[in-house]
Order: sequence, then C-alpha cells, then structure tokens
Amino acid sequence: MRDPRQLKSLTTLLNRSGSHLQTLQLAASIHTKRAHTIQNLLPKNLKQKVATGDLNSGLLTLYVPTASLATGLRFEERTLIEKLQDDPLFRGIRRIQCRVKPLKSEAPQNAKMGNGLSAKSASFLQEFSESLTDEGFKRQFQRLAERGSDNLPPDQT
Repeated sequence: MRDPRQLKSLTTLLNRSGSHLQTLQLAASIHTKRAHTIQNLLPKNLKQKVATGDLNSGLLTLYVPTASLATGLRFEERTLIEKLQDDPLFRGIRRIQCRVKPLKSEAPQNAKMGNGLSAKSASFLQEFSESLTDEGFKRQFQRLAERGSDNLPPDQT
C-alpha cells in the first residue's frame, strides 16, 4: 500500500476522472482538433499563417500576422462557417473574427531596423562632429555616430 504522502505519477493524475488536469487535457485536445480542421480548410498559402483561437458564444477567433490576410479571410467567412457548421467541434458557430497578431520571428527584425542608423548616416555624423568647436556637442555627435555604426566605445557597452 502506498503512503499518502508519496507523490503520484503524472499518468495517475492525468487519468483521474474529474480532475482539473483531465479537464485541461480535454480542452487542449479539442483546441488542437479545431486548429487541425481549420488548417485543412485553408488554401496552402494561408495554412502556416493562420492560428486558431477560442470559440466562445458562436464566435471563432483566428489570428493572422497581417491586416491584409485578415481582410482576405473576412471575405471567406461565410464559406468557412458553412463548412464548419456540420462538425461537432464547431457546434453553434455563427461568426469568425480575425485578429492581427504579428509572428514573433518578425518582431526582432522590425525593432532593429527602426533602431539603427545606416553606415552612411553614421559617417556623416562623425564628419559633422569634427567640425564642431563645442566639446560637449562634439562628443554627443560622436557617440551618436558610434551608436549608428554599432561601434560603441568601451564605456558604453
């Protein structure tokens, strides 16, 4: 006989009827099946770009990386609903809303592009700083030029 203070195995916890973990496992399974069904209905060019969200009160949420894709999917809303209505996983579906959620891999590229200066701009700032007589302004322009060329001085790293 097992001591009541012993830890239970994960399998025991997952298979226990009525547990919160079983409910969570069931919800995750339903969400995965819905996402797979949606992916099968989409054209090839959209399959990897559309993520399935929740179905609440007849409203299915789909996430897309750009507003143009959201607009395109809105034109397909009626067709998708007709195809999904007979599926028991989509019982009660009445509308589809598209939300724009950029892909995570795109964010660092956009952040870097807006943050840095071109090498030409950095060179111009460096040349301009050499023409200044005020040492304070001169040093500020030199730092800006160094930041733009990704060559930070040792005290700025």
